Amino acid sequence: MIEAILLSLKVTVIAVFVTFFIGTALAYVFHRNNFKFKNIIETLIVLPMSLPPTVIGYILLILIGRRGLIGKYFYEWFGWNIVFSWKAACLVAVVVTIPLMYQNAKLGFDNVQKEIKEAAKVDGAESFQILRYIIFPMASKGILAGILLSCIRAMGEFGATLIVAGNIPGQTQTIPLLIYFSIESGEIKKANILIIIIVIFSFILVMVINRLIEKEGKKQGE
Repeated sequence: MIEAILLSLKVTVIAVFVTFFIGTALAYVFHRNNFKFKNIIETLIVLPMSLPPTVIGYILLILIGRRGLIGKYFYEWFGWNIVFSWKAACLVAVVVTIPLMYQNAKLGFDNVQKEIKEAAKVDGAESFQILRYIIFPMASKGILAGILLSCIRAMGEFGATLIVAGNIPGQTQTIPLLIYFSIESGEIKKANILIIIIVIFSFILVMVINRLIEKEGKKQGE
């Protein structure tokens, strides 16, 4: 049980770290620029949020499996077999959390008032200075909400992880997988303990998110 908890934390931390950079960078690019096929690309970015986890898992299996479209080259060139490893669980977590990070970060960027940025330009601030000292601080609540929601989603991922990473105790067995197979095997006490842990984890993060939303609402109402 401890191994599953530690693995879930490991997968969540790594996935959210990667998702933060990818999701935030994409959000800023799409916030700042208009280009051809923008709507189509943006739809592809958030698409995993609307797909069943089993579909996501199957698509990833086609892509990164040993004989997959991409995975076969990793295996032939480097001897890497991504599927049925903790790395596969991380990849799944990244794929399912990017939409959450992207949408919340983009909302944060979109809420930065254009007048403030224009005033900074008039005062002689360079683009990087505006990004660092104005845009990012003002969008920070949206970005933080994206991080917290990504943590919840990564910690709770089940279907796609089972397909791509499998259920290997000590290697790929995360908390949701252990809960499922504990219930299936009649180990209800173990399942109950894990359920309590993940509910408390999610409850705390949701409380923080609600607090952020409440503060933002009060700020806009002033």
